[in-house]
Parts: sequence; structure tokens; C-alpha cells
Amino acid sequence: MKHAGWKTGMIALLLTGVVGCSNSASPEAATPTQQSATSSQSVSSTSSQQAVHTISVDEKKVEELLSQFKTQPPTKVVTVSVAITEILNELGVTPVGVPTTSSKLPASLDNVPRIGTSHQPDLEQVAKLQPDVILGPTSIQASIDKKFKPASLPTAYLPVDSIDELKLSTVVLGRLFKQEEKATAFLQSIMEKEKAIIDATKGKSAPKVLFLFGSAEALMVMNENTFVGSLARNLGASNVASDVLKQTETYVPLNMESIVAANPDVILLVAHGDPSAVTKKFEEDVKKNGAWEKLSAFKNGKMKALDYSTFGIASLVKVPAAYEELANILYNK
Repeated sequence: MKHAGWKTGMIALLLTGVVGCSNSASPEAATPTQQSATSSQSVSSTSSQQAVHTISVDEKKVEELLSQFKTQPPTKVVTVSVAITEILNELGVTPVGVPTTSSKLPASLDNVPRIGTSHQPDLEQVAKLQPDVILGPTSIQASIDKKFKPASLPTAYLPVDSIDELKLSTVVLGRLFKQEEKATAFLQSIMEKEKAIIDATKGKSAPKVLFLFGSAEALMVMNENTFVGSLARNLGASNVASDVLKQTETYVPLNMESIVAANPDVILLVAHGDPSAVTKKFEEDVKKNGAWEKLSAFKNGKMKALDYSTFGIASLVKVPAAYEELANILYNK
């Protein structure tokens, strides 16, 4: 697997059938920047023994993200991100406020105050909680800052769009809250599952896939830096937005002519709202364009709406299930 952008440092993560060096293992994440209990170790592996995974670490990025925090570790945290909330839960850190969301948060957070959605947080509710820091996703930093900066509320931002970013942020939070062993165990668990699924796709013909995100009113093309895009990349699939159309922006408006030229083998929709309505609208647009017979995805019946609860929001907790479902769609006839 490639981890573009992590330039410095190599750390060997020790994976075992039973994680013995930590008191908390979770089936969720594999992180790029893991500086956990051990530095570099090598262990010969057999089917019943230990396996070593080595990943690149951008220490400058880790330190840059940690430098945002004046209080280390913060004692009162509000989060406006589902992804960050899930990671904190795996680390045993309970925020004083979490986002209002249709996604199911861990049951342990049922009694934690809701502070509004990620895009529309309730300023008054957040201020009442007197947080040491408000944690948000880097992707919407500008909109959150507009809300909290005038009120002089402390904020910090972590990247959580792709699987690699989720891993990086898990490492950062593990260090920040002095929970590196839990972060390592969490990531080890994910890496085991991730490796097993990726290994099962090796040697198979890689399909060209197009990912669309949005509603019946507006669809965007997603490149490999998104959650589902990064999963497909790790599975060996070619994302036409990145590889054919050379799309550098994470999301760009749908252009039917360019899609026809790229001719994906598989078209997958991540639709908020009614997925059947989004699928129908897209099919209508394809027919109007005269592209129905030209696209391999339609010829082969390989257009599908993905489960929004699994793929709609970046989530390390859901990585194993997302990998399994996506691999089945991309490689099984």
C-alpha cells in the first residue's frame, strides 16, 4: 500500500493474533503515523506467529498537528466530527460535547450533550461547556472558524477525509491524550483486517471505478483522497477521477463528457437522501447524453448505490466492513 506524503521515519508495528501489549483493541483503524510503545522491531512470521507491518511516518506533520494544542492533554474536549468522536472513544477519551448526527455514535456517549451538526454547531451550547479545545475536521475549518473565532473559543483541526488521514489523526490523538498503547492496538486490529482483504484481491484484474457523491440535484465526482476513494485505491482499483481525468480537487462537479471518455468499469454512488432517486436521475442524464451504450459500467450492470451509513462519513470504525463490501463489488462478478 502506498502512503504518499509520509516522508520521514519508519516504525514497525507488531501484529499478533491476540494483542498482548495493550489493554484495548478495536476493529477499526490502521494508522500511518504510529509512534507507539515500540520503535523498530523485526519478527519472523508464520501463520501462527507474529507479523510485522512497517509504515512511513511524517513526523513533521504529527508535530505540526500537535502544536495546535496549548493544553496537552486537554481535559474538556468538544468535537464537531463523527470520525474524531469515534477515535476518541477508542482511546477511552470522553468528550464533554459531541456532534448531533444521524450516524450512530458509541453507546457510551449516549448521555454526552449534543452540540449541533458539524456544519451548524450551536455556539451557545458549546460555550456553556467551556471546552479546552473544539476538535474539528480540517476540510471544514474555514466554516467552523467563522463560528467560533469571534467568540474566542479554542479550536484545533485534524485531517479525517481518507483512510490515511484517519490513521494519522489516530496517532496524533493517541500522543496528545497519552494513550499511545490504545491507539496502537486499535490500529493493529484494523491493519490485520485491512491486510487480509487486500491480499485476497491481489492478482485480480483491477477495475476502473467512478465514485459519485451527492443528491439528485447535484452530483460530484470523488478522487482517491476521499474515504471510499482511498479504500478503492488500497484495493488496487483505478479511480478514473485521479488516474484518467487527473482530478486534483477532492470533489468536482460531474461532467458527462469526461465520464464517457474515461469509460469506468464500475460506477458507485454515495448518495445522501434517497439513493434510488439519485440513481434514477443519473441514469436519466446518461441516457439524455446518449452515453448509455458507450459506458462499460452500464453494459455490465455495474452501477450501484453504496450504503451511506458505511461510506457516507469517513470512519475508522467502519473500515473493515467498508473494505469487505467494496472488494466484493469491485472484484466479484
